[in-house]
Amino acid sequence: MRFWCLIISTIMLIGCERRGEQPNCTETFSPQDYGRFMVNETQGLAQHISGTVWYRCKAGQSFQGKKCLGEPFEMTRIEADSYLQDFSKKSGEQWRLPTKSEFKEIIEKSCDSPALNPNVFPGLTVENYWLNEDSWHGDRFACSIYIYQGSVFCRQRSDASQPILMVRD
Repeated sequence: MRFWCLIISTIMLIGCERRGEQPNCTETFSPQDYGRFMVNETQGLAQHISGTVWYRCKAGQSFQGKKCLGEPFEMTRIEADSYLQDFSKKSGEQWRLPTKSEFKEIIEKSCDSPALNPNVFPGLTVENYWLNEDSWHGDRFACSIYIYQGSVFCRQRSDASQPILMVRD
């Protein structure tokens, strides 16, 4: 019996996914390496190879030079939706929160902290960002992504204040 317990324990441990420590993304990319993005240096936009166009800074910031300047906004999910409607009206272009699949496309698997290309998204901090998905747990909750490694959580209280990244429709 003891032999079988040892065998089963060994098989279970071998089957566990063990992820080694990843390098920090700010140390991984050379200064002009935009990876899978085409970057517009003057407008602060970056187009992923999938075609999705991202604003390179958090909402509330402006892109100047190679930096995001200004104080980013943190908002509840309802405030984020309202902000994006107003921003779309004023800019004349349709902007929205990214979907889970759009965010997952840009997550870097070879590095983390945050798991995004720092040349494309300069100065991002590791925290939760709102997603365009609704939570299956009801209106009191919404989905967000933690960009340390790209974990999605759909039980985030929708009245919590978080930053947003924006994509253009």
